[in-house]
Amino acid sequence: MSSTYGGYVGAAAPRGEPTLRHRGSHHHHSAGSNGAGGGAFDDDDKGAKLMRRSKVMRSLDMFPKVESDLTVKTDRGGMMALAGYGVIAVLLLAEVVSYRSENSSFKEHVRVDKSLGKRMRVDLNITFPALHCDDLHVDAMDVAGDSQIDVEDTLVKKRLHLDGRRLSSGEIKVETNKAAEADKKSRDISMKGLPEDYCGPCYGAHQTEDQCCNTCDDVVEAYKVKKWSDHGVLGVAEQCKREGRTKLEPKRMSKGEGCNLSGYMTFNRVAGNFHIAMGEGVERDGRHIHQFVPEDAPNFNASHTIHKLSFGPEFEVFGSTGTDKRGFARADLSGVSKIVTEVNGNTGLFQYFIKVVPTNFVGKDLENIETNRYFFTERYRPLMIDMVDEEHRDLGEHPKKAGVHTGGSAGGGGTTNHYEHHKVQNSVLPGVFFVYEIYPFAVEVSKNSVPLTHLLIRIMATVGGVMTIVGWLDSAMYVREKKRKGVR
Repeated sequence: MSSTYGGYVGAAAPRGEPTLRHRGSHHHHSAGSNGAGGGAFDDDDKGAKLMRRSKVMRSLDMFPKVESDLTVKTDRGGMMALAGYGVIAVLLLAEVVSYRSENSSFKEHVRVDKSLGKRMRVDLNITFPALHCDDLHVDAMDVAGDSQIDVEDTLVKKRLHLDGRRLSSGEIKVETNKAAEADKKSRDISMKGLPEDYCGPCYGAHQTEDQCCNTCDDVVEAYKVKKWSDHGVLGVAEQCKREGRTKLEPKRMSKGEGCNLSGYMTFNRVAGNFHIAMGEGVERDGRHIHQFVPEDAPNFNASHTIHKLSFGPEFEVFGSTGTDKRGFARADLSGVSKIVTEVNGNTGLFQYFIKVVPTNFVGKDLENIETNRYFFTERYRPLMIDMVDEEHRDLGEHPKKAGVHTGGSAGGGGTTNHYEHHKVQNSVLPGVFFVYEIYPFAVEVSKNSVPLTHLLIRIMATVGGVMTIVGWLDSAMYVREKKRKGVR
């Protein structure tokens, strides 16, 4: 039996016949069937997990897809797309330009200026077209009590013709030789009768023990160096007595030339002023005064042109007019020209009131430099003013009528008015004064820096926004067109 039915192991038995298997084969067949079923169950679990994960991801999809067969493309849609691309191009160009502009701009921060004991440099270049260099003296003083009389060591004076041309070296040499000869004759006369080894005293103003003051001018110059008043020494100095100069007479104005003044000065960083005024400045009894002949005041022509005036080192951002090279507003005196005529008083007092703002440029591209910016106001007071006397009225044929002026016509017919005009000299010192004040606050200037990511964000927002709006417009127009066709 076993051999008869052994051929049906692992296969289906014929219909109507029982299925018989050997014991050993039955054991192995059962084991193989259980292993295949477990593998199928694992595959089913993995597939279910993948389906669930795919379902979750599809639910998060913000960009639904439409089959190309289900989309409708129109001519109007193409035109809208072209218009959108044009708008995107224009806006992207504007964004790039704005980004570059923001990166090249500057930001300013105000802080309290805590710097103490610093000095400030003032660079200047001023032309006086009708003022002789011999009459041009620069004096400076500040609220701390420091003063500088007739500053010359850092300034250069260039003599000019009245038409603005510089004097040639030959012309200057001829005049220098004439002046040297006249000075030598004067010295010879003053030294006549004195021993050859004569060494005049300087009356306490000597710099070294062997310094000699052989003339009155030497004594006066020594006192100027010491910043002492020479008013008292003129009457006692033997040199001045010998030359007959017991009283120092103010120098008369020279005429026929102009002068260009250029160079720099250094001051304490406190409020003060520097000026070019008529006469020589001297210190007397703790006060700064100018000595000049009052009748000669109309001859001091204060006309001037300021080519340059800066407080502190110049920085490359500063231009010449209006605004500087990097957009900073300017309000300096460079280029200011003032010319006096008979109409505005012949000459007068020019005052420039300057507010100096300490400015620090910091940053990689700004070289960390300390300088000053400033703004100003100005005032002019003429030397000669036009005075009009009180009005007088002739009453013609009616002498008994009153001629008091009350704003209307006085008297009767035939009245005539008489005005008397005359020039009166005002009590001002002709010259140019620069009165400056230091602000207690400093401005810190740094370059503005915008990250590149800001530009990228703006570009993406621009592109997305334009495309979305154009899509809305196209959809609205398409729906409207379909409704219109449906109605028809």
